[in-house]
Amino acid sequence: MVGTGASFALKCQESRFDPKAKSWAGAGGLIQLMPATAKEVGVNNRLDPAQNIKGGVKYLDKMRDKFDAVEDSIQKVKFTLAAFNCGAGHVFDAMRLAEKHGKDPHIWDENVEEYILKLSEKKYYLDETVKYGFVRGQEPYNYVRDIFLRYEYYKQFIELEAAV
Repeated sequence: MVGTGASFALKCQESRFDPKAKSWAGAGGLIQLMPATAKEVGVNNRLDPAQNIKGGVKYLDKMRDKFDAVEDSIQKVKFTLAAFNCGAGHVFDAMRLAEKHGKDPHIWDENVEEYILKLSEKKYYLDETVKYGFVRGQEPYNYVRDIFLRYEYYKQFIELEAAV
């Protein structure tokens, strides 16, 4: 998932292309950076589109680098997006739970995504393999799914434009 369609899908998901967007959780800008994340990636003004996008890309790269064990490039993007949304620690918790329950910890689809959802259930977030605890798993699950659906939709227009 690279290129223009992917970039549009992420920005649309995060802010509906509004550079001044702010979330209920305190994130802001086109790519919805949290204050601490913005500081970590050298962004002084989260509402400045150029700074926000540059910082967002830098943070996405940091998240992607945490999933070197995931070999499939599409699956790696899904892990990266989930980590961008809820934090890499929660994604690693879901990976450990997936492996514990006989699923492939390096495949998001129908494996780790099932356990990110379960991390909102006490039985799972209190499991001995879980280090980061409760997460509203529906949010990263929907986030990844919605970005990929939007990307596929945008890809149609990019392919049409290229054919003309």
